[in-house]
Amino acid sequence: MKDGKTKKVAHVDLNSRCFAYVGDEQDTSTWHCCVHVLGDSAKTINAIKNSLGRFSETKSIPVHERELVWHTLRGAALALGIRVEERAKSEAPAKAAEPPPVPVRVKQQTVEVTDPDVLAAIARADYRATEILRSLGLE
Repeated sequence: MKDGKTKKVAHVDLNSRCFAYVGDEQDTSTWHCCVHVLGDSAKTINAIKNSLGRFSETKSIPVHERELVWHTLRGAALALGIRVEERAKSEAPAKAAEPPPVPVRVKQQTVEVTDPDVLAAIARADYRATEILRSLGLE
């Protein structure tokens, strides 16, 4: 890997595309939550499990990015057959107390997403999931 910055994980030099969160492309200390170790599926599985286990300790991921990073990690784990439960309530962002939801029957309909931030987040997550599957020969 000669072009661009790399960060060593499990004795392998990885580029920024191998991480669920990249704060600054040029500063490898801002790259967190490894989701792919090039050329080694066993190390990839171990890295994802490690990232999941240490996610709550990773304080340098901004609050507004944590949910996306968590879902990227969880998606990578599920794609590799790693069982992952939903985040614990203590890990979820704090919300104001709300009354319990009232069950309501609603007609099912398709909703068109127009928020550019949501579309970009969906595209990034889909792209990273596809990269992982391709690297493992599953797509």
